[in-house]
Amino acid sequence: MIDFMIDYKLDDILLEDAEEHKVLKLSPLTKDEINIIDPIVAPTSGLRIQILEMITEEGPEKYILPNRNLYLFLRVFKAISHKYKAIKGGKDLRVLLVTDDRPTKDILLNYCSQIFSYEGFEVYYQVDDKNKSRISSPYGAASVALIKNINLVIVLTASHNDLSWNGIKFYIDYPIPISGDLFKDISKRALDYKEIELNPNFKPVLIDAEQINNDYVINLLSKILEIRSLIGKNIVIWPYLGKARGIVNLFTQLGAKVHLIEEEINPPNPIKEIREERLQREMNNTRSDLAILLDADRDRIALYVKQNGTYYTFIPNEIYSAMHNILAKEFNKKIINVRTIPSDLRGDESSFLNILTGVGYKHLGIILYFLFDIGVDQSKIDSAILYIEGENKELIKIDNPSPLKERIIKLMEENQLDDQKFLIVMWEESGGHTLNILNVKKQQGTDTYTFTTEFPLIADKYPVPALVLASELIARGYKISDSIDWSIVGINRTIHANDKEKVKIMDNFAKNDGQKVTIDNTEYAVDALSDNNNNIDIYRLKSKDSMLYFRPSGTGPDVRFYIFANRKKYQKEIAKVMDYIKSNYT
Repeated sequence: MIDFMIDYKLDDILLEDAEEHKVLKLSPLTKDEINIIDPIVAPTSGLRIQILEMITEEGPEKYILPNRNLYLFLRVFKAISHKYKAIKGGKDLRVLLVTDDRPTKDILLNYCSQIFSYEGFEVYYQVDDKNKSRISSPYGAASVALIKNINLVIVLTASHNDLSWNGIKFYIDYPIPISGDLFKDISKRALDYKEIELNPNFKPVLIDAEQINNDYVINLLSKILEIRSLIGKNIVIWPYLGKARGIVNLFTQLGAKVHLIEEEINPPNPIKEIREERLQREMNNTRSDLAILLDADRDRIALYVKQNGTYYTFIPNEIYSAMHNILAKEFNKKIINVRTIPSDLRGDESSFLNILTGVGYKHLGIILYFLFDIGVDQSKIDSAILYIEGENKELIKIDNPSPLKERIIKLMEENQLDDQKFLIVMWEESGGHTLNILNVKKQQGTDTYTFTTEFPLIADKYPVPALVLASELIARGYKISDSIDWSIVGINRTIHANDKEKVKIMDNFAKNDGQKVTIDNTEYAVDALSDNNNNIDIYRLKSKDSMLYFRPSGTGPDVRFYIFANRKKYQKEIAKVMDYIKSNYT
């Protein structure tokens, strides 16, 4: 079958008839397959699997979908269904299944639907073309909080990975990535199955989750900033895969004139691939000075902006830091800045409070739940990296809500604030951004403060509100390039490492914690940042004028390195540190 840029064929799938359903008999898993379903390094957001394999003898763009790769997904689908039924006691069996536009979306959606239908679930699809259910990953995740009576959502996506990949993100009750004991239990269940039952006669229920999300975004934005300058504004949107229907409809609903570029790019990663000639031609033709670039599941973004006749590319670190600074300085917004530790530090000074977490929303989202006293599974807290910034900018590890709330209250008292509306922003350098409004009010005649919000709590990536705000600020004439310190540059790079190599690097480097290391005549103070089980997840290397981090990737076979340093030397510096780590600790 041909789908976009990928030409692939499917292995035979042998199903046995059994009354009104089908049965798939499973062979024992190989060691490699076990490691895929139950990885040594826990993923930051669901599972991602290279489902298609290249057929080298047929040319560079010929692929096959081995049935064993497909069966890995089916095992996990069944395991999720069984775990959810165990949690709910067999009740509330409704599931929303959605996908991005990857080549393997239809076959995974079909088999996933058959499995859940057999298990007794009412299967919901997003309103779409027949046999499709496409929606962005953030909108899919948020739907578990925004749609009444649906407490399980599965999103089939591999985000910015090559189109030969696909993956599973899933959400139970709350829009926060599954991690901790719950994830491990699903992995264990998936390993043990001998057969999988399917119902080929399922009929999905259609629902417009996309419009429900857009209505929520518009309501949230109305409490933050008037969206006025986007009205009549020409904006180019380039989804690197598919048509980004939800975002296009939202900007159109807000009054913008959207011009869509439908050229597909593989891998669909707007941070790594910017085709300036095509963008400039489209922007000139449409008289636009703003282009929005999106990855496959719409949680990784970049902006291409024309200012004073010059074109600029801005990545999430720059977009969000500048946006926060503008909102704080120009609009007097009090921002509680919750960012992953490697994210850009150039918005910290304008924040009311800085909170630093491990990478991924399985860490970030816990902070949101802490603020509103939402119960969080203890295994999630144990595996989370959570730090608040103290009075002297020191990092204080937390494992419960009390120190966080006490710090906010103390800062309010120091600033003589009894009733304050905060913007709480949760974000990461790769493109995820989520915001909510936190109201903190002192009860009259008492020393008690209440923490409330009028909006549902979304604790996973939800960058569309920030995307609209950034676009509105640009349309009003604010410049990203004037709103952050450009003497400092922040970038990230990777070195290849499989799971065993990742663990080896992290373990071997542990001897440097609290010590100083010298790399190419630069001395670095080393700090290990750990979760609440004291497992080291991130290393920080700080020199007199630079900050570097490295950590094992949760989405691919890499170790990720980050640097914030002087513009003149940052590229050479990160390259030397990467080479030093690779040469001495693998």
